[in-house]
Amino acid sequence: MISRVFRLLATIAVISLPLSAFAAKEPIYINLATNDPAKVSMALDAGRRYAEKGYPIVIYLNDKAVILGVEVKSGGISKEQEAIRQAIANGATIIVCPSCLENNSFTQMNLVRGAMLGADHQNTR
Repeated sequence: MISRVFRLLATIAVISLPLSAFAAKEPIYINLATNDPAKVSMALDAGRRYAEKGYPIVIYLNDKAVILGVEVKSGGISKEQEAIRQAIANGATIIVCPSCLENNSFTQMNLVRGAMLGADHQNTR
């Protein structure tokens, strides 16, 4: 009898919870087409704040922003490049436009660890 009461109460509790409690948060998509430090910092900071609230973050690098996703061989890395690396370390998905990468004289071999080409990300699902 007590077991039935607990099952009934558990069922009522589950039904009364809002459905949003069970739904996954929708990803936040950030499309970066510039390497302008102020604009990049603003976008990545917003992404970081959403990530702290549990939202998955997907960052698409195209046009001039592909430089943010490539490994730098000489000299230091910029704050924006470091922010991309930190986003990867925190679980963000970084997708790089393949034709933009090529247009900026880079190849897939130049990408930082954890970044992927636009066509390749579809194969990981």
